[in-house]
Amino acid sequence: MEKRHKSKKKRMIISISLSVFLVGGGAIGWILYQNGKIPFLSQQSIKASAIKVDQQKVDKLESSDQQAKDFIAEHHDVLNDLTGWSAIEHPDWPAVQEEATAINNTIGTIEVKDSVLKKDFQHMEKLAGQLEQTEDQALLKELHRYFHDLDVVINEDDGSNTYFDVTSYGKSVVKTSK
Repeated sequence: MEKRHKSKKKRMIISISLSVFLVGGGAIGWILYQNGKIPFLSQQSIKASAIKVDQQKVDKLESSDQQAKDFIAEHHDVLNDLTGWSAIEHPDWPAVQEEATAINNTIGTIEVKDSVLKKDFQHMEKLAGQLEQTEDQALLKELHRYFHDLDVVINEDDGSNTYFDVTSYGKSVVKTSK
């Protein structure tokens, strides 16, 4: 009888230890994921204050592409509402698809003179087109990051002090000090 009692006690200790290990490991993993410390699960951002913009190139753009600047600012604001404060985890897909349609209805009408920025606009148009057809969080996140980075660089938005370094235009005018 005593041997059976020891065996039961041993199983109980192992069960409790395993449960604590699993819950603790899960909690640590979740915290690391949320803070972007697991590189293969989240793209690292750069502090916006750590970027240096080639202001001459941006000033040249500003004098000719006001419509593009306004478009970027307007849709970045909407995408912030659709993705911010963890909304990206459970997007309002009808609202996302409505915004994707609005982007696609406008983006082709904007005359962009800078060839590198034009390339980004074409990619954003492609992403928005895909979002009109499918509910894909990764596409939504990528589209938002394009608008975010362009808003930081072109409109000097503080970007909540984050910069993702995803746009071709950003790469052409920004020097980072990671």
